[in-house]
Order: sequence, then structure tokens, then C-alpha cells
Amino acid sequence: MGAAINQVLETFSVDQLRDLAFAMSSRGVATPKAAMGRDALLELLATKSGDSQLALYAHRIEAVTPYKHLYLYSLANPGNDFRSLKGKIEAAYPNLVGGFREVDPKPGELEPQACIADDTQTRIYLKLVHQVEVSGWVLVNPKQKEFKQFRKRHPVVVTLRAPDGLITISFPGFSSGPGLQRDDRLQYSKIADTGVEFLQQKLGIECLQFQAKQAIDLLLQEEPDEVFDFKRVVRPLKGGRFAFDAGEESKVTTALTDFFRTEGKITVDEKQIRDLLRRSAASDIVLLWRKSDIVTRFALMAHGAEILFIWRTAGASSSLVDSILGKLLHYSKISAQPKVQAVRQEILSTPIGRVVQPAVVAQTHRMPIIQVVEILNAAVARGNFVPLFRVNTDALLSEFANSWKRNVAELPATVTDEHGSVINLSLPANIEVAFERVR
Repeated sequence: MGAAINQVLETFSVDQLRDLAFAMSSRGVATPKAAMGRDALLELLATKSGDSQLALYAHRIEAVTPYKHLYLYSLANPGNDFRSLKGKIEAAYPNLVGGFREVDPKPGELEPQACIADDTQTRIYLKLVHQVEVSGWVLVNPKQKEFKQFRKRHPVVVTLRAPDGLITISFPGFSSGPGLQRDDRLQYSKIADTGVEFLQQKLGIECLQFQAKQAIDLLLQEEPDEVFDFKRVVRPLKGGRFAFDAGEESKVTTALTDFFRTEGKITVDEKQIRDLLRRSAASDIVLLWRKSDIVTRFALMAHGAEILFIWRTAGASSSLVDSILGKLLHYSKISAQPKVQAVRQEILSTPIGRVVQPAVVAQTHRMPIIQVVEILNAAVARGNFVPLFRVNTDALLSEFANSWKRNVAELPATVTDEHGSVINLSLPANIEVAFERVR
């Protein structure tokens, strides 16, 4: 294989090499066996070293791989849709979208190398390359070592999530390797800052700080069965810091409540602690996601939010990253709208057995019905409400009691009202939807 593609593949994990081998199976590469290690996979791929598609597929895999370090930002201009963002990249770097280019950036710089515009997800993956200088003793033959200085290449992927108004800058973390040391000591946050500068100066895409803490606090309040914080570093207004670590078996609020009660004979409840933490600034919040069994550490810094993903049984997964970012975005939007948040709290305080009709709530609070439905759909997903169905009419019905049904299949195909009009219930507009509080 050529020197350029070797630079890429030497940083690939076994999973990435296996994905590349599967991608190249359409080009004649034998299907990799599950037990194949790194050397065997590289040998398998070497059979297609002269195939131009090998480099293209490798760059694409590197661009879409979920990495453990992720910095989160908001798009400054919501008018930056998928097409306009793609156009900015094409104008600055012709032929990069859908392809790749060979680059050799100086240390501390980022150079774009590949770009994927995913029309299905309306998402753009822009892969940049960063190089660090390393030095150390390298074995040149079985009996001799030499002290060498050279550069190691690392990918930095900017993902433009146009529909969500989000930008992420992610990378795998930089290790020098056994016997080697980095000479520049560049902080990860500086790499993210350089990525932001690149977007603004080269592409005219402005990033804003994503307000992660409010979203996290609301998430913890609303989905305690899904996620909890077991570690948090609090920054009081008067200075200093308090670090609370409850261990992964308990949440911070429970541990603090127990501590005050057992050690200080002070009676507080978890809601009081949660309210206090919500009002206080934080620099680090560590979350355990129960169902997916992953841990995320949020470093809430002045320039942006960093997320460290600690993959466990599920392994690195793009779908899990999307799910977590989706939840943050959902609760960020709610926390940014006090009126919506007030209506949401009112809905979630509905007594068990009571039915909530979205149209009534929307009229009462003078807000779009779609916002009410979004709140209720999220509550359904958590198991707090179940949907109900009935015929959408104020007229009396012949031979059918128009009561709420939990299953839409309980409704007949058609009904006749008191005026003799036949109502076709295969049409969604003829079915009214409400929600019953069940938990």
C-alpha cells in the first residue's frame, strides 16, 4: 500500500480495519473472519493496495467513526441549512465533497482532507487532519534503536447537523505510542478552538456555545430512570469548588441527602438538593446511562461543552451518540422557552387517570398545538401517559358510544352521526387524540 494510505491505516482500530475490509469486498477483498487481528486485516487489505477506492473508503470510514472526545456547539445562523452549508464547503474546497485530498498540515494546524454530504440525514462530515510532533527511541532492527523525531497524524471530524442546528468537533484522543512522547503538549480544548476558527475563517460558519448545563439538569429531572449523575464538580458564586462523587451505584442527590441526614442530622430531601445543584454552576458532570450502559463526562468550559464517551458493553456507536445529542437538544429547547417549560410542568403534574387534550391545553395557554403534542409524546415515551383515541366530532353517533379507546383498532371503519353523515375513520383527521396519565 502507498505511504499516504499507510498513514491512515496505521491509526485505524481493528473495528475500522474490519469495516474497511467489508467495504472492499465489493472490490474483490475476501470477507474478513471474526477472529482476524490487526496484522491479518492489514495483509488482507494489502491485496488491493493499488485500488483507488481503498483510500476513498478509508477516509469515509474515518469520517463517520464515533470518537470518544466530542465538543458541542450551536450553529449561529439557523438559516444555514444543509444545502447552504454544503455550498460553502464546495466554494472553499472544490471537489472535496464526496472525495479526498492528500494533506500535510503543520503542527497546530488543521487541514480538510475528506467530506461526506449525507443527503438522507442532511448531515455533513468534514474530516480535518491534525499532526503532533513526537520523539523517542525506535527499534530499527532486532539489535538497534535510534532516537527519532517525527509527526503522527490524527483525524478531527467536524459534523454539521443542519436540521438540529448543531456542530460537533470530535476526535479519538491522541496517544504517542509505547516509548514515545509528544513534544507539543497541545490541549484538546485548543484543538476544538482551532476547529471553530477554521469554520469561521475558511467557511464563514459561526459557532456559538451550546448551553449544556440547563439541558442536563432538565434531563436528570425528567428521566431519572434513564440517566443519573453520580459525579459533579460545583463552582459556587463566591469561588472555590466542591467535588461530589457518589460512585456509580448512586446519584449525587441521593448521596448528599443521605450524608446530611446520617452524618449531620440535617433533614433535606432530594428535590432541595437537585434545585440547589441546578442553581449552581458546574465544571464537570458525569452521567451514567442505564439502558445503554455508557458513561459520559461533560466538561462545561468557558468556550464550549466537551463530552467524553466511555463505551462499555455496547461499544462505540453512532446511534448512541445521536440519541444522547438528541436528548440534549430536546431539553435545551425546552429550557430556553420558559412558557413551554411552565406548560410542561403543568402537564406532568396531571393526576393519574386524568385525560389531557392537546387542543384544550394549546387554547388555554395560547401556544402552538405541536409544542403541546411534543411534550406529551415525550411523556408517553417515558411511560407517564398513554394515547387515547375517539371520533373527532361533536355530533352524537348512531350505534356507537364515542368514548376514549386506548387502541385505535377498537374504532370501527366508519360511523354515522345524528345527521346521517358517514365518517370515515381511516382518515387521521377524523380521529381525535388525547393522553391519559397512567404513572
